[in-house]
Amino acid sequence: MLPILILRGETMVTRRMALAGALELMMSLCLAVQAAAADVNMDDVRRLAREPVETILSGAPIGRVSDADYWKTVRGSPKPVVVVFYANQDQRSRHLATLARYLALEFSEAVVFYGYPVTAGATIEHNALAALQKRYGVKKVPATLFYDNDRGKMELERTDYSVPALLEYRTPSLLFWNTYHRTIREYIQTNILD
Repeated sequence: MLPILILRGETMVTRRMALAGALELMMSLCLAVQAAAADVNMDDVRRLAREPVETILSGAPIGRVSDADYWKTVRGSPKPVVVVFYANQDQRSRHLATLARYLALEFSEAVVFYGYPVTAGATIEHNALAALQKRYGVKKVPATLFYDNDRGKMELERTDYSVPALLEYRTPSLLFWNTYHRTIREYIQTNILD
């Protein structure tokens, strides 16, 4: 079978040359996307994700909250607040903690990050989960609560900050970690840092 020729001006282009050009374009787009997330070394993310959550969060600008100081901390913050509820040895909690760590390192000037340690192990007692649901509306762990306490805006969007603006249960698998990271970065830059 002869290759199909496409006439482009006076230059004859074979199907193979057209395919090579299309692949080159796709590769350059992929490299541009990777360059946008180049700040994150996935080898470091994978290494961190094997550690307990407390180890992942150490050294990052992420405070800790408990029942004793939760509402005082959240309501008293002049900045938006992110609270990550986690089980220290749970794989999904570890993946979420790596994401929270990188976001806190980048956005700590505009958003305050806190970790809420639910258990030192990997499984959560039914009674502990029921108490979290009653107090904070958390139905499963890990969970991320976002409180938009931005009092610097001209109009007051909400007067009661005891209800989070966003409650998220999804956690990134390491395969899609960069996608989650990029999406949340864009959300913060577009909706928080306006």
